[in-house]
Amino acid sequence: MPRLDLDPRTPSIIVPLFAHTLPELAAQAAAAAAAPEADIVELRLDPLPQGDWFAATLAASAAMPNKPLLVTLRTVHEGGLADLGDPAYAATLLALMQQHACDALDIEWRCGPGTVGPLCRGARASGIQAVVSEHHFDATPPLNAMKDTLCAMADAGADIAKLAVMPKTRADAALLLQATALAAKARPKTPLITMSMGPLGAATRFCGGAFGSAATFGTLGTASAPGQPPAALLRQKCLNAADLGAPEEAEP
Repeated sequence: MPRLDLDPRTPSIIVPLFAHTLPELAAQAAAAAAAPEADIVELRLDPLPQGDWFAATLAASAAMPNKPLLVTLRTVHEGGLADLGDPAYAATLLALMQQHACDALDIEWRCGPGTVGPLCRGARASGIQAVVSEHHFDATPPLNAMKDTLCAMADAGADIAKLAVMPKTRADAALLLQATALAAKARPKTPLITMSMGPLGAATRFCGGAFGSAATFGTLGTASAPGQPPAALLRQKCLNAADLGAPEEAEP
């Protein structure tokens, strides 16, 4: 299977599939498979009926054999639609690992290191990358809290650490970029995916690579979070190393 090969010097574009029925999913998967701007595809399971989750994963994998597939089961605790308690959530992720039908699996950091660590190890044993994520839809945490969260995710076994926050000012969006740069320097071996959501944070989706974020989310039609721009626009405007022409940050 393909893998999520992430590098902030050339940020990848992740396109979400956000469907409520299997036929709708099939149409979205076909569009993503044909879209050159879709480097990685995220399958959001939570909008689908629970009985379709495993069939949807197999169908998406079969429809896009040449695209890395990230599977996400977003719970209501993190702004999603899956109303699952922690034991049921963890059991579902373990069952998804046993399908061996995805390249990466989202694991919510809110479950705590005691749950996240074993899930990361289980994913790795199944040949699946663990994307550990946290989302704040109401505010932007303090600088050190964001940096420490990303570092703690890496220390708990995340192959990729993801953080999304909601700004109330443009300064909040800048704070997210600063936290990304600090975490990228502190844990250089763990790729990061970070973004500030909504209109005030939109710029972070285009310039995050300059601060250490190795991927960004863009849509082919249906967004899965506030502020996701069209993937084609990201392909045109997203900053990469060639645009910046800047040397690596010097050690103090």
